[in-house]
Amino acid sequence: MKLWHVVITALFFLLLAEGSHLAASTTQQNEIYAIIKGSVEDDSWWQARNREEVKEKLGKYYAEPLLSEVSERAWDFIARPTDWYCRAAVTDVSLEYRTSEKATVSATLMNTDLVTGQIQKGTGYFSLHKTPLGWRIVSADYRWEEVIDAQ
Repeated sequence: MKLWHVVITALFFLLLAEGSHLAASTTQQNEIYAIIKGSVEDDSWWQARNREEVKEKLGKYYAEPLLSEVSERAWDFIARPTDWYCRAAVTDVSLEYRTSEKATVSATLMNTDLVTGQIQKGTGYFSLHKTPLGWRIVSADYRWEEVIDAQ
């Protein structure tokens, strides 16, 4: 009879441990999703006053060497007058692969022209690494597949 008590107690602790693993897994997944969503939707870098500020703002999402490349392109964009009035959004995120140190994600993206209403849909493919500061994007590729004219 005492043997069943030991087995039941062991099973209880195994289930408890599995539950904490699932919670940690969900937390990391949410962190990864937040990085992807922020990298696409956060346009606070537009108000940066210099290259260093752009890099600081984008550093919340990207790691080197991609961070320097994206920051330089962003600063070049800011420095030129533009009439670009678009809003990018993430409509879906799919975690394709994850270890404790690396992750691969695909995301459905939507870019809306705020003047004409034209919508461009596409997919973003992201590779992330776990850094001391958290998950960061180390590579990104975008494919724009569909344009929907405003009604």
